[in-house]
Amino acid sequence: MNDEGIALKELRNRFDIFYSRVVTIAYGQQFAGLRREANAQNALKSLTDFLDTFSPVFDGDEEQIRKRLPEIDKELHKIAQDARRFSLAGVREFAEGADTHRASVGTLLSRIAFLTLALVIIIFVVVLFLLKLVQRSVRAESAAAESRNHIQEVISTSIDGILTINTDGHILDYNGAAERIFGYTRQEAIGQLMSKLVIPEHLQNAHEAGMARFRETGEHHVVGKGLLLLEAKRKDGSVFPVELSISSATANGKAIFVSYLRDISSRVEVEKELIETRDKAVAGEKAKADLIAVMSHEMRTPLNGLIGTMELLGGTGLNTTQSKYLSGMETSANLLLHHVNGVLSMSRADSGFMQIENAELEPSAFLEELVESQRPSFKANSNTIIYDVDHAPDRIWVDRVKLLQVVLNLVANANKFTKNGAISVDCDQLSDGETVEFRVTDTGIGIASEHYDTIFEDFRTLDTSYGRMAEGSGLGLGISRRIVTAMGGTIGLESELGVGSIFWIRLPIGQRNLFEEDKRSKRADEIKASQERFAVTPVRILVVEDNEINRLVAIDMLEQAGHSPDVAQDGVEGVRMTNENAYDLILMDISMPELDGVEATGIIRNGSGPNCTTPILALTAHALPQDKDRFRNAGISETVVKPLTAEVLLRAIETHAGVGKGVEARSDRGIESVLEAIKARKGPEAARDLVIEFITSMDQVTSTLSNSTKMQTDRVALATLAHKCAGSASVLGCDAVSRLLGQLEDELQSGSSNLRQLEQMLSVAWKDEKNRLESRLGSS
Repeated sequence: MNDEGIALKELRNRFDIFYSRVVTIAYGQQFAGLRREANAQNALKSLTDFLDTFSPVFDGDEEQIRKRLPEIDKELHKIAQDARRFSLAGVREFAEGADTHRASVGTLLSRIAFLTLALVIIIFVVVLFLLKLVQRSVRAESAAAESRNHIQEVISTSIDGILTINTDGHILDYNGAAERIFGYTRQEAIGQLMSKLVIPEHLQNAHEAGMARFRETGEHHVVGKGLLLLEAKRKDGSVFPVELSISSATANGKAIFVSYLRDISSRVEVEKELIETRDKAVAGEKAKADLIAVMSHEMRTPLNGLIGTMELLGGTGLNTTQSKYLSGMETSANLLLHHVNGVLSMSRADSGFMQIENAELEPSAFLEELVESQRPSFKANSNTIIYDVDHAPDRIWVDRVKLLQVVLNLVANANKFTKNGAISVDCDQLSDGETVEFRVTDTGIGIASEHYDTIFEDFRTLDTSYGRMAEGSGLGLGISRRIVTAMGGTIGLESELGVGSIFWIRLPIGQRNLFEEDKRSKRADEIKASQERFAVTPVRILVVEDNEINRLVAIDMLEQAGHSPDVAQDGVEGVRMTNENAYDLILMDISMPELDGVEATGIIRNGSGPNCTTPILALTAHALPQDKDRFRNAGISETVVKPLTAEVLLRAIETHAGVGKGVEARSDRGIESVLEAIKARKGPEAARDLVIEFITSMDQVTSTLSNSTKMQTDRVALATLAHKCAGSASVLGCDAVSRLLGQLEDELQSGSSNLRQLEQMLSVAWKDEKNRLESRLGSS
């Protein structure tokens, strides 16, 4: 090909390139913004017009191209300026686009940088948080490990054995204490059946049955039930007591049981020793009681025999020397008997047999009678005694007999330790308005302050030297303290050596029980209504009583209740009547001549008569616990201490005779009601004569009691008379006198002869009651 042909071909290629570029600019999306510019639009039109004009030429043959080359050259010069403008416009467009792109890229890069920074910060925070979590986790794991180690250490060093088992009963864990308790090592125990390893043979079946029940029903009887006392077995086969607690837990989704147990063999041994010690102490107390009983019956009896014999010896015409010796013997014997009686009184108080029965008392009359009764004994020591009740309450509610015993003891002590002095007995109401204070003041030897806390102890005598001025066992104040405490009060002293002493007793004033009075009034209304509503259910009753007053009162009660009782005047007649007639209930007095109530009951019970199984109710003015046991053993159904009340009597009929309550009788058995009952049966004169006979019998008791020689020679007769008067006194409402007569009978039967204090108390109590009875007789 020649150079011209090559040139035309090159021209054609260039035209094609120019054409493709113009078309690209005219229709390409990336040049859309350039095409919207006005100058670019005009220039682009010139270029597209050029292409449209000459595209056919270049698509033709070379000859045609050569022919039109001049025209093409001319047109190229024309559009050159447009092409330049278009190029410049394109350059500007693309420059601006580049700037915009760079700006957007910068903005994007800024945003990316910010986001990157934020991401870095977030990652840093997350990393810190993760570090914290890691540290916390490490600390928690360390604490958990330490806790596990601590728990494991506690478990391993625990004095309690700890065994963990699964529901099949195999041991999962076993601590060091369990090794020491049972003798198996941990390696020996793990995996073994607990029932075969540590449970005794006689408990294995129960354990395995309980485990089987839990596996089947989930029911358990001992888990979570607290401490259990069971037995366990050691490796050597020995069985020992354990204290056991079982709890349940879950491990790896399965139930397990944790047992905590302790070997209590030592504790059981200690408890056994304590029980044995207690039994020995109880036996010792019984031995003490038995010893006191022996003292009562074996020591006082020969002592009283000696004293009585010495009194008889004194009347046989002794010379001066013999009389002197006999006087010393009598003094020593009486002192010894006084000590024995003191021990018995203390024992009686400690045994809980002391009963407090409060009643109304006028302090002024009480102290007047007490002081007047003591004047003769005070003259022997050249002492004077006075009393002061200017600030005393008009009346108080206390146990008269117990108060009299305490005050008499304090007065006797004051007289004992005072020579040529003065004693004052005072009574004041304290500022609280609820407490009364009795004081015994003397001008005697006094007591040092260091002895204040010990003076009321048993067997405490402050002067233990051989030359002490007064004899004594040191029991009086101890007994007084017990009595005052039982009465709800306190006792104390103030003293100065060489100046004198003040002993005081503070007791609650007490009050009349208005509630009981209202209840009695209401009960009386109910009784009256019941008398109108209900029919009487009579039963056959035998009254065996040797005291006429008591017989009449019992008959009156029974007749008011609708019954017709039979009466026997002694035990012999009572036994005869029980062999002849059938009774629903027998009222049996205890102390009767010829045949007492206990013997009569034995004959009735052992006989074949119609009343061998009839209930028998014992009636007595006083009865010690051992006496009641003796009555019960003889066949007596119930013991009632006089005075007999309608309430007690009708309850006994209902309980023992098997009948309804029927008509209830009045239960107030004061002297007025007793006299009315006697008048109704015997007439007014007979009632008066019976009360006069009682007064005469009581005067005989006090007179005999004050004469020691006569008392010793007539002890049996005096005891019988005291028993008879005790029953009458209780029926007539003389409760204090009745109780003192009961004590007198006990002392006489036991052989006591030193009854000075009891005589004084009975004398004071009887003086008040005698005045009341004589006043009542004078007004009738």
